[in-house]
Amino acid sequence: MYKRIILSFCLFWGLVGQSVAEEEYEIRAVGVKFDPLFVVIEPGDRVSWTNMPAHLIETIDVMVPEGTDKILTEMGVDVSFVFDNEGVYVYKCTPHWGARMGGIILVGNPDNINGIIDAYFEEIKKDKSLLPAKGLLKKFRKHLEKEGLL
Repeated sequence: MYKRIILSFCLFWGLVGQSVAEEEYEIRAVGVKFDPLFVVIEPGDRVSWTNMPAHLIETIDVMVPEGTDKILTEMGVDVSFVFDNEGVYVYKCTPHWGARMGGIILVGNPDNINGIIDAYFEEIKKDKSLLPAKGLLKKFRKHLEKEGLL
């Protein structure tokens, strides 16, 4: 009897843990901008990009957490991904990168967010093709300060 009560208790809490599963966030392509520009999520949350008829998503290799799989989607396809690794992810719409069409996802609460942003600025100095990310990162830092996340 005692073992059955413990098993029931564990099963109950297991089900509660699963019902508090991932959150879902939507980012819409609006013209040559993403809305919202920044998303703050927890590990395991899902992000979907919608309204993508002339757009795609590509993560910038040097501006994602180490060990993260590259995202490169097909043009015109609405997509959805679950983000498990904590960190700062910078992504772009490759065809509209010159118009600065990109966004940033903050997953979890990684150590030294300012240091991560500074490291991304250093990457921009090495590779001028990343220049559109400079303004994006500046706005992101201001956004985090305004939200009390820095």
